Amino acid sequence: MSNLKLDLLFTDPEEVDSTGLADYTSLDFVSSGSHIYGEIMWPSSDFKTPHPCVIMLHGFPGTARNDDISHALCRIGCVVIVPHHRGAWGSQGKYLITNCIEDAQNLAEYVHSTEFIEKYNVDPESIFLLGHSMGANSALNAGRKISWIKGLILLTPYDPTRYLNRSKESYFRSLLEEGKILQSDGIDSLYEDVVVNKDEISFPNAFSQVKDKNILIFGANYDSISPTNEMILPLWNLLSQNKTNAIQKLVEYPTEHGLLGRRISVIKEIAYFIEKVQNKEENQSR
Repeated sequence: MSNLKLDLLFTDPEEVDSTGLADYTSLDFVSSGSHIYGEIMWPSSDFKTPHPCVIMLHGFPGTARNDDISHALCRIGCVVIVPHHRGAWGSQGKYLITNCIEDAQNLAEYVHSTEFIEKYNVDPESIFLLGHSMGANSALNAGRKISWIKGLILLTPYDPTRYLNRSKESYFRSLLEEGKILQSDGIDSLYEDVVVNKDEISFPNAFSQVKDKNILIFGANYDSISPTNEMILPLWNLLSQNKTNAIQKLVEYPTEHGLLGRRISVIKEIAYFIEKVQNKEENQSR
């Protein structure tokens, strides 16, 4: 059964063991030669081990924070990793969409290593990738390549290949202009990266590799950045018609892109999803 304590999702424990407190430290991980910085959080010793682990991937350009999610997940018993991609917020290297995908895959492999598992008491069979917007693109396209990833959690996912046609190119380029705060080679480089790799990162093209994975997707009814019909349904329609034993769910809220106004509902759905996946795996192994 799951080691999570969902009753602590929005409540502090009444008593704590001072010899094994919940805490955090800095992440300094080398991805393809560049140092990736961020945060590692772990729960207190009041939780049974090993812990599920959630890798949280930020969107473009990285200004939107999901600290409410990371703290809630740590509070109920998850180890949580919050990295900053190459070229973003102090991490080394150049920002590219494909570099973000590679960073996510490299970090997942690191978290799955014996070194990390033993140090942070992580369950190697319970590692999840969670991403928001372009971070969901990173989670999906990294997770599709990793057989042992236990689940993908995609918050208002952004498929950059959907707006490559001429009628919407200007909209995509205007979005990329927000990346001026990132370390990159400019808008043309970011755009060309998507053009060259569009077949490898298109959401519908991931179907064959993720059709049997546990997937939780969040859509927003008033999303002007990742409209559900453009960004989510092309993949979700394929998943919903596919017969699988995996847990797959699409949740939609009456919000804009950041899901503000439904953050508590989002956190609950994520926590229930992780617990349900863990319990399903436990039942199947009996």
